This record gives sequence, C-alpha cells and structure tokens, in this order.
Amino acid sequence: MATLMRGGCGEGNMMVEVRMRRLMLLVGAAVSIVLAVTAAMASSRPVGFQTGLQTEIPVSFPSGSNTLSGILWLPAGDGPHAAVVILSGSDREGTSNTTYEYHARTLVGSGVAVLVYDPPGVGRSTGDHRLETLDDRALEAVAAVDYLRSRPEIRPDAVGVWGVSQGGWVTQMAAAMSKNVAFVVSVSGSGVSVAEQQVYSVEAQSRAARFSKLNIAKAGLFARLLVDWQLTRPVYRQQTMPQVRRLGPGPWKAFADLVYRPGSLTPAQNLKRGIAILNSISHRGWARYLYLNTAVLPALKAIPPSQLAAAKAAAEKSLLTQPKKYLTAVRCPVLAIWGEDDTVVPARKSAALYRKYLAAAGNDDVTIVLFAHAGHSINNFSPAYWNTLTGWLHQHLAT
Repeated sequence: MATLMRGGCGEGNMMVEVRMRRLMLLVGAAVSIVLAVTAAMASSRPVGFQTGLQTEIPVSFPSGSNTLSGILWLPAGDGPHAAVVILSGSDREGTSNTTYEYHARTLVGSGVAVLVYDPPGVGRSTGDHRLETLDDRALEAVAAVDYLRSRPEIRPDAVGVWGVSQGGWVTQMAAAMSKNVAFVVSVSGSGVSVAEQQVYSVEAQSRAARFSKLNIAKAGLFARLLVDWQLTRPVYRQQTMPQVRRLGPGPWKAFADLVYRPGSLTPAQNLKRGIAILNSISHRGWARYLYLNTAVLPALKAIPPSQLAAAKAAAEKSLLTQPKKYLTAVRCPVLAIWGEDDTVVPARKSAALYRKYLAAAGNDDVTIVLFAHAGHSINNFSPAYWNTLTGWLHQHLAT
C-alpha cells in the first residue's frame, strides 16, 4: 500500500536549487541541443583517508567501454553494510558536488555506505557524458550497483539508488532494468515525460515571477517550439500553431516556420538560423526562464557540425522518455519525495503518477512524501528531510 506523507520543510539558500533552475530546460540526457555542459574536476584524496568514524576510498568500476571513478564512503565497523549509489541531476558534477558529499557524509554517519562517482569525462572517469542518453545513465547506475554488490564490505541484498531531479528518472529506469537494485529514493523526480517537464518548468517559473498572461504564453510557446525543434515528429504542433497565429508576426512565427517548415535547409543551416532567432529574444524579459544566454545558446554554439545528427537523435530519445514505461516495472521499495512548490517538476501530478504506475506494477512498498513550503531542492539540509530519509532507510535496511 502506498504511504502518503506531508511535512514542513523550509527553503534554504541551496546552490542546487539555483543550478537546477538554470539547467531546467535541458533534456534528460546530456546531449540535448539545449545542453549546458557543466563538468567539474573531482578533487584528489589519499587512499584510505580517515574522517572521524568513516573511511573514504577512491574507487573505479567499468561501465560499458568507460571506467568510472568515484569515492566510496564506508561507515565504522566491519560490515557488511547496506549501501546507496548517489545519482546526480543534470549538473553531472559527481564527487565535486557539495550536496552529494553532504548526503554521503550524513548517510555514512547513520551506518549506510555511499558511492558517489564522476560521470564520463569528469574527474578521472573516461568517456564523454555530453553524448549520453538517459538509458546510458541508467546502465551506469546498474554498473555502480553491481560493483558495490561485489565488494566484501557491502551487503549484496541491500544496495539501492538515490537520485535527484534528472537522477530521479535514472533511479526508476535502473530499478526497472535490474533486480539487483534493492530500493529507490527519488527526490524531485518527474512523473511526466522530459518534454512535458521542460514546458511545465518554463511556465511555472514565469508564473511564479508574476509575468503577465501574455508573457507566460510567449515563454511557454517557445518552450514547446524548442522541444519540437529536436523531434522528428513534433508533439506540440497542434497546440503551438494557433498560438502563433494569435500572436501574429514576430520571432515566434519565424521559429515556428523553422521548426515545422524547414524546407531545404541543411541541419547546419537550420541550427544557424535557430541560433539567430533565439539571440534576437534572449534579452527580452519574458524569455528569462528559457535560460537562453546561460544554457541554451552556449550549448547550441558548442555543437560540432559532425555531431548534429547524433545529438538530435539522442535528444529526441530523451525528450520522449515516459516514466510510465519504467515505474510500472519497479517492484522494489520506493521512497519518492517532492516539494509542493516545485517550479521545475510538477510535484502533485508526479506524485499521483508515481502512485498510479507503481500500483500497476503490483508494488505495495511505496512511500510518497510532499513537503509543504519547499521547492525543487526541498532544502536537503533540513531536519524534516533527513528524518524522513534516514528513518525510511533504517526501516527498510534493518538486517
């Protein structure tokens, strides 16, 4: 039976919240045409570095053709220990992210081992995360779980995944792919498709900023056009074209023509024209939450012509990712957490869909938590959040 919990959790000055809002337009994969590449080098640590009652061990494990590096935090005592794999959001920072490190240190202090790893091309990890799909990320998560299960310090029956934002998609996909995932903790994960989540985010943030109805409509229109620009078969055409006609001549019409009637333009020409149109609106107030200058345009300009086809194919696959496909196959225990005031993910709708899809899977060990007065980050340093997380883990990981 699904458990519904509500709690109070104030919003703090969280770097994660800022980063999530800046990157919300990115598709689930790190190869979208609208990707902003954010890679940070992991700091080096000596082998077996002791910090209080825990041990930090630099580790590496294979994932496909890549070798991924990370840090394994082990609690005091001989073990074997239950363990959690931390899955990043779209920031793709891994071991350099202070929030993930805080989670690791706090969880290991409560007796749970934690693995945080760097994505391909970050730190000492090989490969390139910019060309990854959500499927690639899920396979990485499964590889991380299998690696932990092979270690003598770890209980092979008690290795699960924790993911935030984009990582929430990855948790459900990994659990659907592998029975070795013992549990799922999803924080601010989406119950709707990547495409729908992106459009929601633009409109919700514009609404929260108290834009006029007209400006919210313009922002939402461009969000839908940006999605359709990356798809072979656009999904928003019937919705966007009446809006374009009502607004009349303007950048929306030029972009709609480019998206729906590109003519004989080559992919490179199409991209160049799209950049020019987006440049023309990038400083307009109503376009603030499209994050054109900070995320979209830099990513567009960084795409090599030789990778345009591959980038679009991967972006399309990620944009059309539907949580229903995976959640209906997840049968391990699930803790899913949202902030009710989330302007990046539709929290209430996502919670209802999680409950529906997991019930369809026959999963009767599901806990749904909605924190009042909290946004996308849910203030991960608050006692309410930590009491919920550690209490649930202790309940499910008791030997």
